Amino acid sequence: MKLPTFFCIAALLFPSAQALAAYQLDLNIQQIKSAQGTLHVALYNNEANYEAGQQAVAVHKVPVSSNKVQLRFAGLEAGTYAIKIMHDENNNGELDKNVFGIPTEGYGFSNNGGQFGPSSFNEAAFTLSANQQLAIQLH
Repeated sequence: MKLPTFFCIAALLFPSAQALAAYQLDLNIQQIKSAQGTLHVALYNNEANYEAGQQAVAVHKVPVSSNKVQLRFAGLEAGTYAIKIMHDENNNGELDKNVFGIPTEGYGFSNNGGQFGPSSFNEAAFTLSANQQLAIQLH
């Protein structure tokens, strides 16, 4: 076998290290109003699933015991992602709202949007191409 042919076959059989790379995303969630209930954190990699609130790439449900929570998503491929967070203070499984439809429990999005309504996927989107840290403040 000629040497150049060997390298061509090897390139097909062994994908590049970058294609196999798995990254981690460390989140620092801040401004949690009360030290009770559960944080629901969902990571999405496309707009349709993000808008529907379904088929997240990864989900964390974390009991809240302080005004800050740190968590990690590991084994992520490079790509574009967006995060939604809900602080379910009373553990009823939903984001409670007042009579005007304004949330009474904490919520947040990547890029810290959402002060005047939910952030769209494009507003919340960020690119992951290496290990990364994000800070998200709840509203």
